[in-house]
Amino acid sequence: MATPQVVILTGTSSGFGAAAARELTVRGHTVIATMRDPDQDGPTISQSMGDNLEVHRLDVTDRASIDAVVATTLERHGRVDALVNNAAYLLLGAVEDLAEDELASQLDTNVIGPVRTAQAVLPTMREQRQGKIINISSVAGRMTGPAFGAYCGSKWALEAMSEALRFEVSPWGVEVVLVEPGTQHTGAQFDNMSLVRALREGNSPYEAPCNALIAGHQKYAANRPGPRTVGSTIADLVETVDPLPLRLPIGDEAALILGMRARMSDEEFEEALQTMDNDGFPGAYFKAARQENHAS
Repeated sequence: MATPQVVILTGTSSGFGAAAARELTVRGHTVIATMRDPDQDGPTISQSMGDNLEVHRLDVTDRASIDAVVATTLERHGRVDALVNNAAYLLLGAVEDLAEDELASQLDTNVIGPVRTAQAVLPTMREQRQGKIINISSVAGRMTGPAFGAYCGSKWALEAMSEALRFEVSPWGVEVVLVEPGTQHTGAQFDNMSLVRALREGNSPYEAPCNALIAGHQKYAANRPGPRTVGSTIADLVETVDPLPLRLPIGDEAALILGMRARMSDEEFEEALQTMDNDGFPGAYFKAARQENHAS
């Protein structure tokens, strides 16, 4: 059995975060499960978890809430062995339609948030001369497509920041790893998906192709695995004594897509996106756009 670890997780109300919290507690680790609204979501995650799970309020856009959780964790447990930056959300819409506040919010949560939490735990980890920062990225951190500009942009930025951080903290025994799942059947693809204001209000010139893409994406996501594999992988990374890789794609789809993108030139990749299954994801975008332009 692995040595019990003290782990802070963000975004544990559902999806990958909830799955990782369950897996880590089952394995006997102390889990600091954080979320924006513990009163609403805390009871669900706490069911049957036992005494080694603690639920705390933490909003990654609020530095005071981050500092409070880290301070409480150190007061109770004396150390932080791992930080899992999972809190994020998916914003879909054309780049032209993005309002500045929408883009700022996406970057604040998905990029600046993980930087804030890392900054909060790093003084302790450097003093300990050990620690792990596990940043949940995506295959979207290494490729993009129509309507995913804001989300993919945030994940590309997270990848760059994480790689730089890995170089910076390695002399102190602190490790940084990027976890890159492919599409999974989680709330982020359905109820928790956010659309840009122009799409919600019906004011977007990209409405038809974006809606077709979203329908194709959700149809595809509905047949993908749930978050359990990602949760187990996070727990494995917390427990391993082997050096962590910089990037860890998860699932057959992630390996296939990232391998395909690495082999293709930009021109080949662009052509592949535009000619793939016209009723699926992301080919549906181009099919709907062509139909609308032809009709007009």
